[in-house]
Amino acid sequence: MGMTHRDFFRTFPAVAKDVSWTMDGDTVVMAEKSRRLSIHMGSEGQRRIAGLTLPTVDLRFEFQDYDEEEADSFMARFDLAFRRGGG
Repeated sequence: MGMTHRDFFRTFPAVAKDVSWTMDGDTVVMAEKSRRLSIHMGSEGQRRIAGLTLPTVDLRFEFQDYDEEEADSFMARFDLAFRRGGG
């Protein structure tokens, strides 16, 4: 994703809504009832395009006890919250 860790944590609370979350090393953990979502964060990097340098971070999502519809719903909310306007 085109962001820093700081950018992630500025926006993420809007995605988590009312679900509490914690950090376990480099992993954000959201747990409620029997469900658990782990978002593994990679190191910050940079992507260079001509003279432009953009921040990057790799994220890996691990859903436990989410059905496909619940996981898709979370990812849609995540994508909407992290969408950046351009132009």
